[in-house]
Amino acid sequence: MVFGPRFLIQAGFIIAVAVVAGIERVGTWSIIGLVAAAWIVVAVVEIVVWIRNAGARRRPAAKPQPEPQPERAEPEPVVVRADPAPVRTPEPPRIAAAPPPPEPRAEPEPEPEPEPEPTVAYLAISGVPREWNLWELERVTRDHATDDVAQNEERTYLLMYLREFAGPDGTLPADFDGLVRDAFGDLLSVVAT
Repeated sequence: MVFGPRFLIQAGFIIAVAVVAGIERVGTWSIIGLVAAAWIVVAVVEIVVWIRNAGARRRPAAKPQPEPQPERAEPEPVVVRADPAPVRTPEPPRIAAAPPPPEPRAEPEPEPEPEPEPTVAYLAISGVPREWNLWELERVTRDHATDDVAQNEERTYLLMYLREFAGPDGTLPADFDGLVRDAFGDLLSVVAT
């Protein structure tokens, strides 16, 4: 198989794209993409050349010249037939289609009724320092999370910190009473005693 000059030019083009991309220190995937794009360009050129060559082969050869006939003494009369002019029928007028009817509007769905708030038993909190149960504080904090994200996160971090000081049953020493009242004041009435 002998490679023609067109093949050598196309191969040189693809190699040149790869070399220039390598010299410019383009990333590996970029080089692969550039070489693929160069290959696609070469393939498109080959397809166009192939289509042109195939079209040239399909064209019929020129009709052979008829053999000259001997001249007749009398010329044949030429009869000219006039074709009647085609009668054009007028196109029917174009009528625009009626627009589609508007879609019926959907009635808005009724708003769902708000769910009733759970009933909570509140206990009076005395000012005397007391021991709080960490597990109860965690449960109440989780059950009564507010929309205040910062306050919820602060309480969660404080509960993790207080685990170091809680006893095995979750009881915090009375020394933490002030801290618990400051951080969980609005929830303390829910905590069981």
